Amino acid sequence: MDLKQLNSEEVEVIYNNNMVIDFPSEELKPIDIIQKLIKRKIYKCYGLYDSGELLAYAFFITSKSYLLLDYYSVCGKYRNKGIGSNFLNILKENCKNYTGIIVEVEDIEFADTEVEKIIRIRRIDFYKKNGMKMTSVSGELFNVNYSIMCLCNIEVDDSVVYEELKNIYKEIIPSEFYSKYVKFSYKQIK
Repeated sequence: MDLKQLNSEEVEVIYNNNMVIDFPSEELKPIDIIQKLIKRKIYKCYGLYDSGELLAYAFFITSKSYLLLDYYSVCGKYRNKGIGSNFLNILKENCKNYTGIIVEVEDIEFADTEVEKIIRIRRIDFYKKNGMKMTSVSGELFNVNYSIMCLCNIEVDDSVVYEELKNIYKEIIPSEFYSKYVKFSYKQIK
């Protein structure tokens, strides 16, 4: 398996061939927004390949110290074969010059159905199994509630993750939308 940082053209192909299938339309940023973030050098995209065939992909918003996982998916026919865990481990190794990887997972408490709740629990369990820890940070982004997980190379207080998330979103969301649609909070643990 080979990890490849994707160029703009490869990102567009994956967007059109995979992401539109793998993610609900309301969760997808328009491709032109992704391309603008890439040009600003605050967005990195990776593909995992085997013999030239795409197995999985991950798109990150970047800051100086952290990666925020924006999209992560294993291609349909390769799911449930351990590729997701392998890919995450390869990404962790490749991105170890960052302090950590932040992941937003949909909050279990806000699941509308039992099926949705089970899917959210499975997703959280997957990230925990691969070394991520649940933080006390939570967020509401465009009316969707999230719990925040993090995989850090050093011990980091949740307040750092909280501040980092706020800064990342201030960088990518226009201020009139940020104040209306982006909220983060955390509970200090004594």
